[in-house]
Amino acid sequence: MKFLAVFFLALSLVATSSFAVSLNPPLVLSVQEYEGTMSSDDFDYNERSEADLSVFKPFVGVISFMLVIFGFSWGVMGAAELKDGGDNGGAMLGGGLGITALGGLGLYWAF
Repeated sequence: MKFLAVFFLALSLVATSSFAVSLNPPLVLSVQEYEGTMSSDDFDYNERSEADLSVFKPFVGVISFMLVIFGFSWGVMGAAELKDGGDNGGAMLGGGLGITALGGLGLYWAF
């Protein structure tokens, strides 16, 4: 059981490092002075960022969906054990909610 806890902790640390925010400042459009009117063609921008084109997004989405299902079911089992007076019910409930939150974060990133 300790192996599963260490495995999920390591997985969560690896997954959260891939969601880190870049420290580079965002690209800002420079203001140009025109004597005439401005149109939308005067600005060059890319509608889709490079992060949207990642080939790993479907893979992360499927894994995250499975994490949500597993975490939710583990949380339900923990709540049932806590109701019956079990010793590990609180840990199972907290772990299940944490895994569900991690899977939800992955789903948010993937889609």
